[in-house]
Order: sequence, then C-alpha cells, then structure tokens
Amino acid sequence: MNDTQTAARAPMILGVVGGALMALGSFLAWAEVSGGGTTVTAKGVDGSDGYITLGAGLVAIVAGIVMARGTKRVLALLLILAGIVGGGIGLYDAMTAKDSVLDAAAEELAPTFGASTEQVRTALDQAIDAGQLSVKISIGLYAVIAGGVVALVGGILGLGGSGDPAGAGQDAAPAPPMTAMAAEGQA
Repeated sequence: MNDTQTAARAPMILGVVGGALMALGSFLAWAEVSGGGTTVTAKGVDGSDGYITLGAGLVAIVAGIVMARGTKRVLALLLILAGIVGGGIGLYDAMTAKDSVLDAAAEELAPTFGASTEQVRTALDQAIDAGQLSVKISIGLYAVIAGGVVALVGGILGLGGSGDPAGAGQDAAPAPPMTAMAAEGQA
C-alpha cells in the first residue's frame, strides 16, 4: 500500500475508530458520586444524552465503512456532523456534570426529606464543600469526547481527499459535447 492509498484510507479508519469510541463510551460510566462510603455511578445510556452519543457513534461507524468504496463529500460531512454532535454532547455533559448530578439528586431526594428541591440542593452543595460528597467525571465521557474528535478529524481529512463530489479515485462525468448549433447561439 503506497502513501496515497494510506492517506485515502485514513478518513475511513478514523471514522470507524471515532464512532466505536463514541458508541462504547455511551455504555460506560459518565459520572461517579461518592459519599459516606457509598459510590453511585451513572452511565451514558442512563439518560437521553447517552443514546444520542450512541447514535452519533453508529452513524460515524457506518459512514467510515461506506467510505471504503471511495471517499465521498457527503460521507465526510456526515462524519463531521457525527463528531460534532457526539463529542459536543460529551463535552457539554463533562462541563455540567456536577450541576446536573446534584440537581437530579436534589429533585429525587426532596420528597424523601420533606424539603424543597432548593433546600436539598443547598445541603448537597454544603456536603461537597465539606468534602463529604464528591462528583467525578468517569471514563465513558472521555471516550465519547475523544471519539467525537477522532471522527471530526476523519471527516475533515475526507473533505480534503475529495476535491470533487464524485469522490477520490473516481472521474466526474464529462460535460456533454457542444453541438454546432448551440455554439452558434452563444456567439
């Protein structure tokens, strides 16, 4: 395999690997809450975001596999979109994990304690500040974010390798020949 063939396969490989990372990461732990000797883990598919990242991962895998027939601009754009959606959701969830987990816990615990959601949330914030409770991002979110970046890079490389919509290694259909009458009409 020469350098040109290797470069042509890179978008396909990156698409499949990025998609696999997003899909696998969707089933892994995204956040971990620890306190009082107990640890609770939340997986990506425990919420709707995990199913979205799973879908983005599957789209990237399929686009990468289909790229084996020849890089096409539409498939490269699909890889870019899947990478942005999957990786973007993972990044957003990583940045808001603490607040999301505490809000959900406060909502769930409020009726049990006979207190308002705001009061329970304040108590949870105080527990975190006192070191009695901690919220950590887990490996699944990192895998989803990395997979999104890898798929995005694959899509960008796929665009660079497909200067024409017909795809790399394929010739675009030639323009039909001009007839003598059409040439006279344009003169």
